[in-house]
Amino acid sequence: MTSVHSLPVLGRELANPPTDGISNLRFSNHSDNLLVSSWDKSVRLYDARANILRGEFMYAGLILDCCFHDDSSRFSASADNKVRSVRSVVIGQVITGSWDKPSKCWDPRGASGQERTLVGTYQQPERLYSLSLVGNRVVVATVGRHVNVYDLRNMSQPEQQKESSLKYQTRCVRCYPNGTGNVLKA
Repeated sequence: MTSVHSLPVLGRELANPPTDGISNLRFSNHSDNLLVSSWDKSVRLYDARANILRGEFMYAGLILDCCFHDDSSRFSASADNKVRSVRSVVIGQVITGSWDKPSKCWDPRGASGQERTLVGTYQQPERLYSLSLVGNRVVVATVGRHVNVYDLRNMSQPEQQKESSLKYQTRCVRCYPNGTGNVLKA
């Protein structure tokens, strides 16, 4: 007699998925919430465990990135010219990176409940594809396989400038959670 063993389910399809390519997805550090940005001009918030769409936010332009600040606030970057073709966002301070080369630091609290406050603008050698933040380190990956490492407390010049060892263009960079290094993906 043979027995049939079922394989564990390693993933599942979400209810109400985006209708176009997914540009990014991020899990909350505080819950089972999942944030999904898409080229269909939407940002969707899911309860991943219950597989429930909790909210959908539509924009005029395609969405390039998203992240959680906490479970009650989230950030997204759109190509609708409201934030100027931003490609990547990370939190701590809100740090945005743009295809027109600068990275910008913002105070997410704003001033007296107004718009977010721009803290600084920092030119990059090329269009920015990805950035990642851990502690006080910001790693920026740009066109031309440039990788710059900054100290958030002094963004005026990179601590390190290097060329990616990858054969192809870097599309994504992520810092190790303990701050000891980073990983690049082509």
